[in-house]
Amino acid sequence: MHENGAEGGTHLVSSGGSWDPPACWYEPEYTPEGFDTAFQALLQQLAGTSGGADAQKQYDALKADHDFHRGENGAWWGMVKTNAAWDLPVTTTCTQSPGIRWVPAGNPPAGLLTVTPQMLSKIAYGATKLPSPDVALSPAADRQTVNLPTFVSFSRPLQSVSVTASLDYMGFNIAASTLAVPISLEIDAGTDDASPRTCTYPFTASGGGYTVDSSSSSCNVTYLRSSRGGTYPLTGRVKWKVTWTASKNPNAAPANALPDGLTDAAPQDVVVKEIQTVVTH
Repeated sequence: MHENGAEGGTHLVSSGGSWDPPACWYEPEYTPEGFDTAFQALLQQLAGTSGGADAQKQYDALKADHDFHRGENGAWWGMVKTNAAWDLPVTTTCTQSPGIRWVPAGNPPAGLLTVTPQMLSKIAYGATKLPSPDVALSPAADRQTVNLPTFVSFSRPLQSVSVTASLDYMGFNIAASTLAVPISLEIDAGTDDASPRTCTYPFTASGGGYTVDSSSSSCNVTYLRSSRGGTYPLTGRVKWKVTWTASKNPNAAPANALPDGLTDAAPQDVVVKEIQTVVTH
């Protein structure tokens, strides 16, 4: 697994739909020689135990059956449980029988769920971590004023985030990469005493990152009533466009669409005051 541009952050949350990996699948695990060696090590661990005799019978049967398939073109495939291998939440049930199976080179046998680039894209999607947006307000959160617009910007640009999941073993070489790019920021004033209550701004590519500056926008949150000694919880949410490619290059073509991702900024407690004016004649 390779991740780029996601220092810290939280796991991607889908804005709709799902792209969950299966609970388990099969993939190449041993060469004939490697499986023989691993089995012998297991026999040593089980020596003198109740399961040692049964394990020895299984080993002897595999040895008699083409000597673990030495000299043949293929591999021993084992079952991988997604949550154990990748520490990702899995909502589906594993329907594959556990164990190790000999698979000749070519297409795996019917009924054997084997790893594919699309499966790896689901692993990469689930492993994607997106940074929380760092939204700056002008005026500052503790200096808001009734009937004056609230401008928003970023103290530092957001970066795109890519994750690659790959399998390169015994000539079985596949990969999938996801790419998440921020596309919009939605601001919510935290109260209906604002007009408008929400505004959405597109991101602009700048200096290798993506920024928002609403100072020239026609939409800016404007509070209509003071917070009366309390605060309003202004929030920001970033939507990310997510795509995947069947390669180690997240920018390769074609880019396949995935459900958009969302990240929330920490709520800001906004203090809104009303300017008192005195008119004299």
